[in-house]
Amino acid sequence: MPSAAEIAHLDEVIAAAWRAPVVEQLDGWELRYGYGLTGRANSAWPRADRGRLRLEQKVARVEAFYREHGLQPKLQLSPASEPAGLDAELARRDWVRGTDVLIETADVPTATVPDRDVDLLDRPDDLWLDVWLSIRAFPRDRADRLLPMLGGGSGTVFARVGEVAVGRASLHDGWAAITCMATVPEARRRGAGRAVLDALRAWAGERRAGLCLNVDAANEPARRLYEGAGFAPIYPYWYRTAPA
Repeated sequence: MPSAAEIAHLDEVIAAAWRAPVVEQLDGWELRYGYGLTGRANSAWPRADRGRLRLEQKVARVEAFYREHGLQPKLQLSPASEPAGLDAELARRDWVRGTDVLIETADVPTATVPDRDVDLLDRPDDLWLDVWLSIRAFPRDRADRLLPMLGGGSGTVFARVGEVAVGRASLHDGWAAITCMATVPEARRRGAGRAVLDALRAWAGERRAGLCLNVDAANEPARRLYEGAGFAPIYPYWYRTAPA
């Protein structure tokens, strides 16, 4: 297990790659809202404890914020979350713990050539959005709300294999965070996802960036893909959801 400082740094890297369009600061915590798409963008992140508010005040504001947005209150926790003992306190309040999500890392990659054509884009095009949003079951006609979350420009790249697989990588502080990996069901286990991953690894390698990503601990096919490409699990994060 890495140190608390190393975990906090990787938490920052992953968060920088996935910015919710609505963020409220709360005494070192961030309350994030992203129209219900992804847990990370719709949960509170207890990144630091400034000590100006009592814990019960913070939890009460988290509950109010998410209920105001029509969502079940949720916190994203890791071994670096503050204050210490937060997870145990939420358990005492009957907040339900979700399954682990693993942060995995890989060294700066050497040259990698995908085994099929992969389009690399500065911004997500319609085909990229069609694939990603179909997997996420998010309404396509609301995609414009999500574009600020995805970003674009020289620090971000969007990879796509035809109309079947997509992925994204974003640079931050020497790391390339890989996100948005998705393959339509009928094309899975045929190499499209691996081609996207290889293209993103090559893009990161050209920029001398290490690699990081998150994957559900129970998602064995995805873990085989990532760990076969040199990724290794470093630490978990998880969600706590308030009782109804």
